[in-house]
Amino acid sequence: MVTEQSWRTEEYKGMDVHVTALPHDRSRSKWDYTVRVTDPGTDSSAIGALATGSGDDADFLTEEEAVEAGFAKGYVLVDRLKS
Repeated sequence: MVTEQSWRTEEYKGMDVHVTALPHDRSRSKWDYTVRVTDPGTDSSAIGALATGSGDDADFLTEEEAVEAGFAKGYVLVDRLKS
C-alpha cells in the first residue's frame, strides 16, 4: 500500500519546517511523523533537506497530534542549527 504524503509547512526563524503525518496501519488508529527542514522556499523533497522521523516509540492517536509533535521537533532542529 502506497500512502500519499501531505506536507504542511511553517516558517520558523528563517527556515521552512515541513511535516507530514503517516498512519502506522490501515485503521489509522496510530500515527507517526516525518520532519524536513529546508531553506525558505525550498520544496520538502529537496535533496539537501535535513530530515528526521519521530525517533521514539511514541504513537499518536490522531493525525493532528502527530503533526503538532512534528512541528515541535522541527523547531528544536532549527534552534540547534541557528545556535
